[in-house]
Amino acid sequence: MSEYHLNHVNIRATNLEDTRDFYAQILGLEDGFRPPFPNPGYWMYTGDMPVVHISPLDPNSPPRTNPEGMGKGFDHFAMWGSGYEAQMTVLEKYGIEYSQRLAGGGRVIQVFFHDPNGVQIELGFDPEAEGITRDTFKGKIHE
Repeated sequence: MSEYHLNHVNIRATNLEDTRDFYAQILGLEDGFRPPFPNPGYWMYTGDMPVVHISPLDPNSPPRTNPEGMGKGFDHFAMWGSGYEAQMTVLEKYGIEYSQRLAGGGRVIQVFFHDPNGVQIELGFDPEAEGITRDTFKGKIHE
């Protein structure tokens, strides 16, 4: 059987620069090398991996994802990380609306929010590594 890992997600945006700035400011991704394709765009890196590609979207083209519900197309992408408190501070600083929950029997903190294009992002954190317990968690507890 083949083995895979997620290489990147591609986000089609009407405003490339706003989308680039969002991923830089909110997630700390860095704008990096992108081959000289004929269309403009950005590759946003974490370390040496370009995990978010940003490409142009013609506003008159049909949607490529379904924002109405799960199971009918692209719903969200998720990243696992550390630095929960620092990330929450960034979301608050930029006025990003989010929801969060303690899930999996208390084994994962999930934080959900949207980028400027309506793409839902999930960030996951290990509560134990972050020093968070059921008693200190400030969001919804979801079993």
